[in-house]
Amino acid sequence: MYQETARMNKNILLLGIVSAVTALLTACASSGPGAGGMHYAPTDKVEAVFQKKRVPDSCRVFAQLFVTMPARYTGQDFVQEVSAEAQSKGADMMLIGQSRQCTTATGLNFTYYGPDREYRIREWPGWNFGFEEWEAQGEWTGIGYKEWGNGSVCYDYPIVMQVVFLRCQ
Repeated sequence: MYQETARMNKNILLLGIVSAVTALLTACASSGPGAGGMHYAPTDKVEAVFQKKRVPDSCRVFAQLFVTMPARYTGQDFVQEVSAEAQSKGADMMLIGQSRQCTTATGLNFTYYGPDREYRIREWPGWNFGFEEWEAQGEWTGIGYKEWGNGSVCYDYPIVMQVVFLRCQ
């Protein structure tokens, strides 16, 4: 009888530990930076820059992501969608990187690649996140200062672009 009670208590303890670990892992998996990036209180405006040297040294990187835009989006649509996402996460500046024809998705999508902690822009290692996915994309596209916000520029194919969200307050 004593052995049976001890075995039952051991099983209950084991079940409790497994339940607690499962709950912890589930919470970490759904709320970490990779799941949607770090975020802060929303901002009411965000500035886009296309060169790292235009970012003040006081700015801190808190999100690195790929943004996929559907076919038929204009430069104005890009500004609207990316700015809305950046503002909702608390960015007041964003660094826009290169862009390519997207071969892996067709709809609007924000794929976050960390970081685990924010850091100063001078520590930024460059566009080295999501390398495997980036390499799988199509031809290079030109989305720069002249195309950004331009409603007459329209792309007939989905586009993926590199973006970094920054806090400069």
